[in-house]
Amino acid sequence: MWKPLAVKNSQMDKISIDAILSGDVPAVVIKNFYDKKNCQDVVDRIKNFNTENFQNGKLKHIGPFLMAYTTKKKKYFQNTKRSQKIFDKIFLGMEKPVAEIYECIRCMSSDYSVSLAKEFKNNYSPFIIRIHKKGKSIPVHKDNVRYEGKEYCLSDIDYQLSCVLHLQESENGGDLLIYNKQWKKEDEKFRNIDFGYSSNVIESSESCKMSNFNVGDLVIMNPNYYHKVTKITGETTRITLGMFLGFYQKDSKIVTWA
Repeated sequence: MWKPLAVKNSQMDKISIDAILSGDVPAVVIKNFYDKKNCQDVVDRIKNFNTENFQNGKLKHIGPFLMAYTTKKKKYFQNTKRSQKIFDKIFLGMEKPVAEIYECIRCMSSDYSVSLAKEFKNNYSPFIIRIHKKGKSIPVHKDNVRYEGKEYCLSDIDYQLSCVLHLQESENGGDLLIYNKQWKKEDEKFRNIDFGYSSNVIESSESCKMSNFNVGDLVIMNPNYYHKVTKITGETTRITLGMFLGFYQKDSKIVTWA
């Protein structure tokens, strides 16, 4: 049975990056990774922000998402600088989750350095905060910067992982489904015009449904495997903080971005 590996903070050094990359496990969940009080403080601060500060597409979010700027590199870096001021206010005076995630990655990959991705003098966005209200969902998709981010220098990474920290969960819906099928270029015939792929692309594929997340849980997965988030049906907004990890094997280096 294809199911995620759940571990405690103290067991992070036991996590196998290779197992995540190869799909031996669909995901690793580090339970209670980030302090619950900090999660609540972050959520309260987000609620107090003027929503005009949020970037709107089909989903509200704070911070730019590189895949939405594949041909707008200048605007991506401009919005990254603008969002940093909001991030600084949200996490003012508390332990920043990014620092803790970096430490987690170092435990799993002790031979690798970990740092924020940069291009010339520009920093990439360190993470993105997604705000999923009732009725919202994310269709079947994959994340692959090597294919979709060719205008950016980090598209030359060897492989990519995804980290998602759960800051607030809805009562119902918002489940993560991961399919045991990696994207390949021939699948582009199934791509939707706006975003994601037709469900035909994962037809007959084994799946793993993850619906028992708690506030503070960190999920690490290979985003080249197709995945989706089911519709939020509870009244409480689902809020997550996400980032990607890019691995350079030759240089023993990991870079992060959103």
